[in-house]
This record gives sequence, structure tokens and C-alpha cells, in this order.
Amino acid sequence: MTGVHDHTKRREDVGDGYRLTRIAFDVVSAFGCLRAQGLPGPVIVGVLAEHGYSSSSVHNQLVRMVQRNILTSERLGRVSIYRLSARILSGFMDIAGDREEPTFEGRFHSVMYSIPESARMQRDRFQYVSRMLGYRQLRPGLLLSFADHSYALSAQLPAVIEPGWCEYAMIEPADIASAKRMTSRAFDVDSATLELPPLESALAALSQDGTQPGGGHPEMPLVKFFDIYFQVARAVMTHPILPSELVGSDQPALRFRNLMDRCNLEYYLRFDQQILECAGSSSSFDLIEWLPNS
Repeated sequence: MTGVHDHTKRREDVGDGYRLTRIAFDVVSAFGCLRAQGLPGPVIVGVLAEHGYSSSSVHNQLVRMVQRNILTSERLGRVSIYRLSARILSGFMDIAGDREEPTFEGRFHSVMYSIPESARMQRDRFQYVSRMLGYRQLRPGLLLSFADHSYALSAQLPAVIEPGWCEYAMIEPADIASAKRMTSRAFDVDSATLELPPLESALAALSQDGTQPGGGHPEMPLVKFFDIYFQVARAVMTHPILPSELVGSDQPALRFRNLMDRCNLEYYLRFDQQILECAGSSSSFDLIEWLPNS
């Protein structure tokens, strides 16, 4: 493994069909804003109208999200109830405030694979699921994680089609300096650090440098606010918390989660009542499945 950190990684190569697009994110955010685990279709349509989406675009998006296993749906009379799939719900629990730090035991759990272009759909699915589970790409064909997710990865995917292959292994760096370099490269610590300043400036402007949450830019509409919210949430989902011994105590992942806390406070102060009133105006309001203690 000597010198592997010197090789340039290729682009993030998860297929577009697996990306959480902005409208898909806004659909999912409706669950968080209402603190609900199940939402009737008319309520989602009403909430996203506040974001500027038409009814037809929301209905089309809901169908696509069910097909992609982001949502599940159940018909109750004339209304469909939508719920977040387990894998999406787990990702958004991280947004909600998980701060658990993984342990580095002197070695990485790794996945080595080769899936040809002829099986591109399977390759995209493989890369997407592995990323959702916590693996990150050190170099083409080599993924790293701080935990063994091999069972979960195998369970969610069909067997890799020949001539493709996949093997699980442990990689033990020569020393702590090598482990730090491999972590920084695989988990994009440098690029994460560059993402922070504009987001921190945006949240500082909204809270008047932290002195008055909700006091800055009082005229900001919901759509503009969610431009910021989307960027922060995407950063949280992209950059997992890493062992502090490898990246320091002031790691970008923790700072992104602190920004997420501030985003949630800004939302509550600015728009919570607006969205609750919007949901309350729907005839299917009584079908909302609230989260416990919400």
C-alpha cells in the first residue's frame, strides 16, 4: 500500500440516478419540518407549494422516489401515505444530530472491486449503497471504512456479474502518518474544509453573528433559506464523523453538524408556524403519522 495516497482519485462516480436531487431533498425535508414519519400526498404537495413546486411536479417526483426506494407508499382510501425508507431515515438521523465518533483500531475495513462498463447499472448501485453504508473511495476500485459493512453491502446487492469481482479485506497502514494521509484522501477532508467558510458566513448573517438567531435577513423567503439548508445538509451527509486522532478535534464533519443545528434553529424561528399552518389547511391533516414526542 506504499504511496497509494499519491494517486489522484477520479470524480465521484455514483450514477445520477442515485443522487438525492434538490426536489427529492425538499420532499424529504417536509418530513423533518413537520416532525412526521408518515405524510399524506396532499400534505406534501401543499408544503412543497411553499417552495414553489407545482402539484404535478411533486406527484411525479413522489412516483420516482418510490421507484428508487427513497420512499414507500400505502394507499388509504383515496389518499396515499408516504414514509421514508429505512436507509434514507438512517441518513437523516445523522442530520438530526448524531455525534458518535468511530474508533480507529490501526486498520481500515476495505472493499476491492472491479465492475465493467457493460454492467454500469450494477456498478452505480454498488457504489451508491457502499457510500450510504459509510465506505469512501481511496482510489478507483478501492473503498475504505472504519467499520465492517461487508454483510450489509452483500445483503443489499445481487452477486457481482462476471467478469466483475468484489473482495473484502483489512488494510493496515505502516504508521499513523500513513493512516492520516489515507483518511484525508478517501474522506475528502481538504475539500470539506474549503466548503465551510461560505456556509459559516451565511449562517452568521442569518443570526447576526450568533447574537440574535432569526434576526438577520428577516425578509428571506423559504426558498432562499432552503438553498442554504440544502447545502449544509448535503455536506453533513457527504462528510461522516471521523476518528479525531486522524483528523483532529476540530474536524469539518463536526462543524457541519454544528451548522445543521443552527439551520434547524433558524428554520424553527422563521418558518415553523408557516409550514404547520400549511399542513393544517389540508383535508388529510388527520392522516399525518407524527414522530413520537413531536
